Amino acid sequence: MGGKKKVDFNLFSLTWIFTLFSIFGFLFEGFWSYISFGHWDNHYSLVWGPFTVIYGFAIVGLVLLFPILGKRNLLIQLFACFLLGSIFEFLVSFLQESIFGSRSWSYYHLPFNLNGRICLRMSIVWGLAGVFVLRLLAKNILRLQDFFKKPIFNTLGFVLFCFFIVNFTVSILATNRYSERHYGVEANSSLDHLFDGRFPDERMRRIYYNMEFTN
Repeated sequence: MGGKKKVDFNLFSLTWIFTLFSIFGFLFEGFWSYISFGHWDNHYSLVWGPFTVIYGFAIVGLVLLFPILGKRNLLIQLFACFLLGSIFEFLVSFLQESIFGSRSWSYYHLPFNLNGRICLRMSIVWGLAGVFVLRLLAKNILRLQDFFKKPIFNTLGFVLFCFFIVNFTVSILATNRYSERHYGVEANSSLDHLFDGRFPDERMRRIYYNMEFTN
């Protein structure tokens, strides 16, 4: 009798999943803004490319957790996604404010919020969305991952992985310099001058239009 197939994860095929769902998140957020407010908003996470990476991280995280949570009952899945999503959102907000002195969202105006970083409403959304992915999408995403394990996609996945390493690094450095300029820190290296020239305040405000400094 054949045993249960083991889920075999591959870094570069997961990079494809991360890429596709980060683009999906960018499009989804744009359409949601258009439907809700009558105008398109670009929710960039990185300085290069149409990526809203919270969607990519969320889907990859759920795919990695599928062998553990996929067969659990509904309440366990709901609670796990509620808790993990809330922790993730809180940590991202906390780290952004600690490192860059800024916030990209605040839930102070909503009831049952924790320091404006998370709130009950959004935590419930994390839970419901996670259950939806685990129960209806995860198996198909795993099949998609298997497709991207083919040699040509594996090679391109390596290129994508390298691109995101560079993109994340440049985005962090550009945001850090943007924050330093806001707080009056003068450029004191050739790298600082490079980022001041390539990523001036005007450009950074276009990319991260919803970022607000806390002081």
